[in-house]
Amino acid sequence: MSALTLKIVTPEGVDKSVECDSVILWMAPDSKGEGEGSLGIRKGHAEAVIALGKGPLKASLNGTPVFFAKTDGGFATVLDDVVSVVTPHVSID
Repeated sequence: MSALTLKIVTPEGVDKSVECDSVILWMAPDSKGEGEGSLGIRKGHAEAVIALGKGPLKASLNGTPVFFAKTDGGFATVLDDVVSVVTPHVSID
């Protein structure tokens, strides 16, 4: 069994669930334009609410990529080893 679940929800109705052991997402910059960059999440990550920038969203299982998309911002939450991404648009590759 995998350690994490990545869930994606958009207004377009895309509702995707991916079993993985790591997620990398792109954080939005703060109000001063600082802090933009990637953030990695693995099992046991602290609970969090993360503002997303426009950028990549990746999930891997045992070091093998299992999901790749680009988001147009939004938010991600981390709670009980579930990473939920709410974004206005996602381009799934």
